[in-house]
Amino acid sequence: MKALILAGGFARRLGPIGDALPKAMLVVEGDSVLGHLVKKLEEIGLDPFISTNKKFEGFFKNYKNVLVEEATSEEEKLGALSAVDYAIKKLKIDEDLLVVCADNYLSAGLKDFVSSYSGEPLVGIYHVGERPDMKPEEMATVKFDGSDRYPPPKKNFQLESFKEKVKPPLSEYVAMGIYVFPRKIFPILSEFCRGQKRDAPGFFLQHLMERGERVDGYLFTGEWYDVSHKSYLQAFRDARLAKSDERYVVCDKSLSENLVLSITILHPGKHTTGHSHDVAEVYFFVEGEGEIEIDGHRHQVKSKDIAPIKPNQFHRVYNTSDKELIFVSAFEKYGERG
Repeated sequence: MKALILAGGFARRLGPIGDALPKAMLVVEGDSVLGHLVKKLEEIGLDPFISTNKKFEGFFKNYKNVLVEEATSEEEKLGALSAVDYAIKKLKIDEDLLVVCADNYLSAGLKDFVSSYSGEPLVGIYHVGERPDMKPEEMATVKFDGSDRYPPPKKNFQLESFKEKVKPPLSEYVAMGIYVFPRKIFPILSEFCRGQKRDAPGFFLQHLMERGERVDGYLFTGEWYDVSHKSYLQAFRDARLAKSDERYVVCDKSLSENLVLSITILHPGKHTTGHSHDVAEVYFFVEGEGEIEIDGHRHQVKSKDIAPIKPNQFHRVYNTSDKELIFVSAFEKYGERG
């Protein structure tokens, strides 16, 4: 079995943040989303290929087995299915293929998922229940024997129905963007992509089931989410891109005439220019770790730390790690920052 991580999207749901850096590089729970997935695949003996696009190629320079699509914009991009088909042909993959979308964070490992594979197409399934941040009608939902309750009788099962974004949803069980595509369906996949049909993996699974192919599901437990659902990222979907260079990405959002909420994604080994101003400010460190300098004194900071800054105190943030450092600040408008 081979493994492929799909990291070629342009994350339009993240607004200006998605314009400036790939979603796979966002840090959650101490590592990038991509880093978590690579480790989980390596734990089961798979050295994954990573598919990305030309625009964000530079973010992946420290990873091996990177396949770069020529797309530099959403309009040029291969869809998820076409990216899988392209990778199969370009890399001459002739084994069953484990495909993972790079916007997934999951706390569970992949060993039991792969062990449940029977040779038929396999989909990772998650029960979203009553979580308000996850709306099944906006996701791919499934129906199987036991999908009317939680927990179901078994963790692995044959799917009876699979639908992308239908209202009402088939159940509270959703597809996670984790699949095993057996080698035997590669020709069907290629034909589906040539027909320019809808390119989300869910539509292909619907197509397989309509052809009479068996599709299995495996229920993941623990924590799972699409990183774009994080509340601090959602808050900046309609923000303004203030700065984007080799040091950082900064997006600002006006909350009132005088109050601004800002997010900074500081790249590994970089630091902000530093500044002082005559109004107070508060920094909320969301992900990653580094240091903050306030009036010449440096202090370590990490996820969930808060740094209040008094008027006229010089302050600067350093990313001392090899991952992105993400912090949110709230301040009154006072001109340019560095």
